[in-house]
Amino acid sequence: MIYALNLIKARLCGNLHVMVILSILLSGCASTGGAGGSIGASSVGPKQIEASEVMAHAGPAISRPFMVVPIFDPNIPEDKARIDKLSIWPEVRRTEAVRGAITLTNKLADTNLFNGVRVTPDSDTSAHLYTLGKIQKSNGRELDVEIEVIGIDGKRVFEKNYNFTVDEYDLDDPRKGNNSDLYESFYAEIAADIAAKLQKAKQKDLDELAKVEELRYADFFEPNFSTQFTTQNWRGDTVITSYPNTEDPMMRRISSLKVQDQMFVDNLQTDYQDFYDASNDAYATWQRAAYTETKAASEAKTKAAVKGIVGLLAVAGAVAAGNNAGYTDYGTQLGAVVLAVGGVAAIKGAMGDSKQAKAHKETLSELGKSLNSEIAPRVMELEDTEIELKGSAQEQYASWRMALRKVYEQEQVPDVAL
Repeated sequence: MIYALNLIKARLCGNLHVMVILSILLSGCASTGGAGGSIGASSVGPKQIEASEVMAHAGPAISRPFMVVPIFDPNIPEDKARIDKLSIWPEVRRTEAVRGAITLTNKLADTNLFNGVRVTPDSDTSAHLYTLGKIQKSNGRELDVEIEVIGIDGKRVFEKNYNFTVDEYDLDDPRKGNNSDLYESFYAEIAADIAAKLQKAKQKDLDELAKVEELRYADFFEPNFSTQFTTQNWRGDTVITSYPNTEDPMMRRISSLKVQDQMFVDNLQTDYQDFYDASNDAYATWQRAAYTETKAASEAKTKAAVKGIVGLLAVAGAVAAGNNAGYTDYGTQLGAVVLAVGGVAAIKGAMGDSKQAKAHKETLSELGKSLNSEIAPRVMELEDTEIELKGSAQEQYASWRMALRKVYEQEQVPDVAL
């Protein structure tokens, strides 16, 4: 080998580049094999890794958020006198709370902005975003509703009070039919507003929602689990500092239960749609009758108010005329009596019209008695066990979530690896 190298050196003498190559070859030969080789810095085997080189778990990322729309707040006062004063019909309101949530869910899904939109019994369902609704007024002619969108992180994304009035033409619009929901276009407008707002959301904010949602769901099974991955900034806001390994046995177990939880919510959609379809004809009839009755009641109330004002002015005029007349001024006194009689008659007429307005409202109450929001009992399979759920949708879902937690606790992964 020494002879060959000397030959190469002789032939290529003066070539600097070749000399560099030769020096590398020579050093390589000197460092291989034999007892003289160093083993202190081997190129194989475990090595010390700097903290900056460790790849942290990034957590989930989403392109489109998952939205739920809990059943609206029907906003029914506990005081019966106040219910009458506000012209609220509880049976109708409860039905509208369900139908409003279903309609808005469908309209939000039509925007194609979400990775699923589901109507739920309450806001306990795990999701990235929640659209909450509260009915302020609904009488067939007017719909006033409060809408807000809140993230799983507690931040309010959207908030607006809507005041809609049905156009009389919509009652007989041939394109809609006689059993169409007069409020449907209003909910389409609300969905468009929400979509327009969320289209401006930044990707990093959506990814943050995804992380919060995963940690919050884990907290349901392991209370305070998320605290080890979060801290608070100077403003008191919770900030995620790290994220658990998704391959962790506990996280994988929770993820499996979450899939079954989502399946339960998906099954609820069929029940809600069945209720919507079953109540559609009765509700459409109520809306159109309510529109007519509300309009008539409003006109009767206005008519009563006008008559009442005229009557009060007449009585006031009679009293003033009587006070200004002398005891011997029979002509003026007679005129005052005539004015007073006319005023009393006008007030009585106003009372009659008020009774008529009340009758219109009672008609609406009768129309709503046949509507209800109960769902049939169901049997769900969980971990090869059948679970029977009864009661309202909210009660069934609460029982289901407790069943999920019980299954997790029974098969909980040990804290210490064996």
